Amino acid sequence: MIEMITRLPFPGNSVFRARSSGVLQRLDALLAVALYLAAFALYAPFGLRLAQGRYLDYYNLAFDFDPYRTLRTLALSPPDAQGFKHPLILLLRAPAWLLVQSGVAPKSAAVLEMVAFGSGTVVLCFLFLRLAAAARAEALALTALFALTSTQILTSLITESYGFSGFAITLVWLIAMVRLRDPNRLSGLRVLAAVMALGVTVTNAVQPMLAELLVAWRQRGLARAIRQVIRFGMVVGAIAALLGVAIWFRELWAAVHHPVLALKEIWWQQTKGPRTDILAELKAFFGFSFVAPHYSWLMLPEGTNMRDFRQSAFALPGSIAAPAWLAFWMVGTVAGLRHHRYRWIALGLLAATAFNLLFHTHFQFRGSLFIYAAHLHFTIFALGAGLAPWLAGQSRRLRGAYVCVVLALAALIGANNLPIAAQFVSGFDQVDTPCPAPCADGLG
Repeated sequence: MIEMITRLPFPGNSVFRARSSGVLQRLDALLAVALYLAAFALYAPFGLRLAQGRYLDYYNLAFDFDPYRTLRTLALSPPDAQGFKHPLILLLRAPAWLLVQSGVAPKSAAVLEMVAFGSGTVVLCFLFLRLAAAARAEALALTALFALTSTQILTSLITESYGFSGFAITLVWLIAMVRLRDPNRLSGLRVLAAVMALGVTVTNAVQPMLAELLVAWRQRGLARAIRQVIRFGMVVGAIAALLGVAIWFRELWAAVHHPVLALKEIWWQQTKGPRTDILAELKAFFGFSFVAPHYSWLMLPEGTNMRDFRQSAFALPGSIAAPAWLAFWMVGTVAGLRHHRYRWIALGLLAATAFNLLFHTHFQFRGSLFIYAAHLHFTIFALGAGLAPWLAGQSRRLRGAYVCVVLALAALIGANNLPIAAQFVSGFDQVDTPCPAPCADGLG
């Protein structure tokens, strides 16, 4: 892992000269490993505590997540291949299944895989910031902030597709950052990242396409960029189709013989229920995704009393952190869009964020919005980090002040989000809700 990280083209300005200094490159790689271990140590106890309770046995106990389904995908037999919305997620089964074969309880094995991917997302965030010309202290502080945000914590614990999506999306934009400087680098990895993004959640295929368009437009102009994106999409689509045939051969064969029934089944998987307005989206994606409010409770038609983030009611640390984060984000976004080097990646991040905002004005499920937050979480965060590249080469006092602000915000967000996470993982020891069929009783 260290050798792979040290091959990445870190910015070569006068502040760190990482291209010419193997020591600095090695140090960044070592810090990435340390961050992974620290994130794993933070998330794993929460995740394993969640696995002791009943949350993973049910659907919709919180945020309209279906953790039992992904538990089956990762750690139970026969596995659940899910459906066309998550066409290749079964390919991520191996880590948890190997743990099960080694004697680890299925719930714990699945949670540990989520923790591993969540910790990896933290590392990718740090590398992205370094490649974006953020100096080391600023990158570390911002990464600590990212690791403590509510979406990042919860998707690193809960067996759902969203933790995998967050990892894939962050990888897509990290690769785009590298390729903006040298479009010939990481060509194969960009295809792999795109296939993963699409395979975990099919609508996430848009983000690799936007990243590819951004890189090609920057290097070749718009007309040639469009042609390159079409070719890239065909390659990614062909690979995904081949993998999909291997996974879904029986279902596809049945669909050929009963096409009308197959189309009906796809149609029935549309989201249902009332939709919220754009203000509710902004509140959920830009606010609750980073600073968790107190839980709201919603009685579902099937009798489940579901907790969700819907109202702006915060504990004391959150009541300070929420407006502070929004102010920090606005300043960082404006700064990033005006920075001569960061503005290109910022434009791509902004386009991805705007697409998801518009998409989720229609694609919603009975008013639940936090369920989709992972699809925008990194792009919004990376926009908010846009002031850090401005500080490269500035005085130590100015940089130190920025680091203090970021760390203070991280402390407030952590003081708010960690108790809410602790309440969440211990809140499902007893659940009076009918168990889905088949039930996950006794999986530990």
